Amino acid sequence: MSVVFINCTGETFTPTRSGAISTWIWEVCRAAQKDGVEPWVISRSVDAEPHPWPNKVLIDYPWIPQLRGTGLGRVFKIQQQMTGWGHTRQKAYINRVLRAIHANGLEKMPFVLHNDPEMAVHLRRVFPKARIVHLFHNANPCHEKFRRAYGTAVDIAAGVSDFISRWQGDYFGIKGDKLRTIYNGVDLERFAPADRTPEGRAVINFVGRTDATKGPDILLRAARQVAAKNPNFAVQILGARFYWGTEPDEYQTLLDTLSNDLEQEGVPVRRPGVVSRNALPGELRKAHIHVVPSRWDEPFGLATLEGMASGLAVIASRTGGTTEVVDGAGLLFERDSTDQLADHLTTLLGDVKLRDEYGVRARARAEKFSWARTWTEIQKATGAW
Repeated sequence: MSVVFINCTGETFTPTRSGAISTWIWEVCRAAQKDGVEPWVISRSVDAEPHPWPNKVLIDYPWIPQLRGTGLGRVFKIQQQMTGWGHTRQKAYINRVLRAIHANGLEKMPFVLHNDPEMAVHLRRVFPKARIVHLFHNANPCHEKFRRAYGTAVDIAAGVSDFISRWQGDYFGIKGDKLRTIYNGVDLERFAPADRTPEGRAVINFVGRTDATKGPDILLRAARQVAAKNPNFAVQILGARFYWGTEPDEYQTLLDTLSNDLEQEGVPVRRPGVVSRNALPGELRKAHIHVVPSRWDEPFGLATLEGMASGLAVIASRTGGTTEVVDGAGLLFERDSTDQLADHLTTLLGDVKLRDEYGVRARARAEKFSWARTWTEIQKATGAW
């Protein structure tokens, strides 16, 4: 028996143009393969090389170009509001997913869905006897029409952290054994500590989308406070506004200004842009301190766990599921508090022994998470093994 992973419509299945959900599917597929199972993957297509997985079906999204500001665009918007679909042409895309399931003879396999509660409701209508496991990676609300139907549409509702599964339970009114937490994992072999601590200035690392929700400006502001007394460190910011690169906006201009100001204080700032999944472990090993300064409620935070697995001392904002991931193995600061972050950075920059101790703690904590463990929990939830 196998299983079908159906990606959410907001994601694709590539190592270069996708986010955390694509990573989850790829890594759990690899873990399943080691267990003798090759899941199927259904995902939206994109103009980029997909992950090299044999059992994948890539589907074009039925975009209608030049909708914005047109009469047709307004018609689709009204239709979306009346029917409750999450976005324009979502139903048309889901129907393409249904045709792919039929065409590949996947009807009797368990389905594991990601976000998009509308997908779960629609699949249940078409496949009333299917085993449907739905995993939320974010707090993903929907129209009341789908909210009411969701509880009976899924066999298992799961979140990637207790923080998210609690939200699911409250939002959809789900209780008991039907509600679970299935934690993300990390590749503990690839994301591993450096053989030797990098020499020279201590490097403070950020990785992720460079938008306001992820808070790289908080790190740069805190770093400037630290630099006023001790500029003997460096900062690297890995990532861009989008998965594929950066387009100028006011926030990117702000990051440019803050980076330039920090360099004027004598602190080098390295911003290479998007780093591929293959290159990321090596980039993390160049650092000493890993900062996750998110303003939004991080549901789980793969970046947090990957920094921990790399043996870096971790400092993170006290948001969402981050406290579950860190669990005493790193330092936390309150959302948006540059002062608290600056204090933590000052402490770790000034005490190498303590910094190394937190790196050891972080790695030990990360070793409690693995993609094999995630796959085992998926097996239990689907009930197929």
